[in-house]
Amino acid sequence: MPDGFEGAYAYARVCGSLARSYLGERTAALAMSSRVGEAWRSIFGEPPPALPEAELATAAELAVRARAVKALRGIAGSLIRAVPFFESLTRRWEFAYLKNVLAAVADRSTEAPGTGDPELEPGFHASAYPDLEAMLKDGRYGWVVEAGLEDLPAVKNRLDRQYYTELWAALRELPAGLAGSIPYLLRLEAELQNLLWGLRLKRYYSMGADEIEPLLIRLKGVDAVSQTLRAIGRRADARSEWALWKWERLIPDARREDGGEWYFDVRGFEAAAHDFLFQRLYHRLHFELDSYVPLYCYFRIKEFETTAIHGIIEGIKLEAPAAEMMAFAARTTGGRP
Repeated sequence: MPDGFEGAYAYARVCGSLARSYLGERTAALAMSSRVGEAWRSIFGEPPPALPEAELATAAELAVRARAVKALRGIAGSLIRAVPFFESLTRRWEFAYLKNVLAAVADRSTEAPGTGDPELEPGFHASAYPDLEAMLKDGRYGWVVEAGLEDLPAVKNRLDRQYYTELWAALRELPAGLAGSIPYLLRLEAELQNLLWGLRLKRYYSMGADEIEPLLIRLKGVDAVSQTLRAIGRRADARSEWALWKWERLIPDARREDGGEWYFDVRGFEAAAHDFLFQRLYHRLHFELDSYVPLYCYFRIKEFETTAIHGIIEGIKLEAPAAEMMAFAARTTGGRP
């Protein structure tokens, strides 16, 4: 057991933190806020900064992410820096920040975006903004300089795949007793992410398997790709073609809104897949207390929470119907209080 890691203590703190989180019904209630400032008061328990609505929404989204980061650091402590797996896991925030920086460079913005987290130390030279080569050439993101930003979505896709590749490699270095069911959960996440990505590309961009396959996450030694290739090879207007498919249980059996024949509902499938993963994480969190499983599940669940709050704040800013935002919040966080 690593120095300073007490599984039962970490688990107790995880449960205490989640009890205060915006999950399920509590998140849905947040959607009843009429203004971003009102949501800010609900989330942070203090008056919002004196900013225009759009700027306040951005500040709130960054503050929510920073709060999630702080919570994990408080529970995991020195493990985040001492254990390469946790360093790789929490690098998700660095990847997200880098995407914002690259978008700003592509848009020729005069100022680099803020991190929203004063403790985040990017693994690239952010101070050299907007000089792409000076920022990235010496580190893990050096390939971006060669690739360029002409096709920014492709660069972001490769960054996503790089994150999972590095995380999987770090996970394989953990002792089995500490890793527990994390390999299963991470492979599950990668497979579902590939499915959602592949189905969206086929549905909305009419891309074929040859174009989609290079864009999928690959994990060394396990298969996270084949189900996506099988799915995009099926007809979206023939329900019978999906019979006995591994993920058939997540397919919404609904007719098209125009009253026509059945058609594969990509958005409905995405909501069901997110809920399935959330429930698996929530379930596994309460087992294997002497392993890193509760900490891993906690990190992923806090990402669900952050995504839900981000969506609600965007919805409030755009004056979306409260019922629509409540449904989104419940779907995103597993319908749990």
